[in-house]
Amino acid sequence: MNEFKTQIFIADTMPLQNPKILQKYLDQVTTERREKVVRQKSIQSQALSLGAEVLMKKAMLKSFGIKGNLIIEKSEQGKPRLLKHSGIHYNLSHSGNYVVCALSNKAVGLDLQKMDRLNLDLATRYFAQEEVVWLFDLPVEKQKKGFFDLWTIKESYMKFTGRGFALPMSSFTVRLEGKLLDAGGVSIFEGEEKVSVFLKEYKCPENYVLWCCSSSSNFEEVLEWMDLEGDLI
Repeated sequence: MNEFKTQIFIADTMPLQNPKILQKYLDQVTTERREKVVRQKSIQSQALSLGAEVLMKKAMLKSFGIKGNLIIEKSEQGKPRLLKHSGIHYNLSHSGNYVVCALSNKAVGLDLQKMDRLNLDLATRYFAQEEVVWLFDLPVEKQKKGFFDLWTIKESYMKFTGRGFALPMSSFTVRLEGKLLDAGGVSIFEGEEKVSVFLKEYKCPENYVLWCCSSSSNFEEVLEWMDLEGDLI
């Protein structure tokens, strides 16, 4: 498969909170996803879980013309991958009412977070010391965004590696050039060794933060919105 830019798709899952639409989509996803959805206790949680796979299927159809059920397997570290489309890497995330999907021809991880209440105790518990110092040095009014930026960058990298939370947040450092947090000035270090990855922040709905981590710098510049209320997959 030819190289293509990492694409990020986003969708609002509110339409899936309609039981009729939810049920129609349930009939078209993998058995594993269906079982995962029905285990969720709230309609919002069911919509988020279902929406992640629906969004991926719609993105695969739009980008590559691939339709129908996708066969997903897990690597030894537990990261999902497409069995019959080894040249396509994907990653999913959801928060609030939104789901996001990354498609890339390189390893990729992304994380979406709704900026709820700031809890600095979590920073001191999970972040590397250098990150904690940076965060507490920020003006108070910027600490909330700074916290969620750090958390989202770290989760996107953890998902990129395939290890997820098996890789402790404090075991690597998001190093910043100066006080401003932007993708061009962010690096990730494991110990004193800089990791060869690229990071990009995407503009998303108000009060949400979204970062993507990849081994390629070839990103699409903006998110692509998808409609989950339209045609079925």
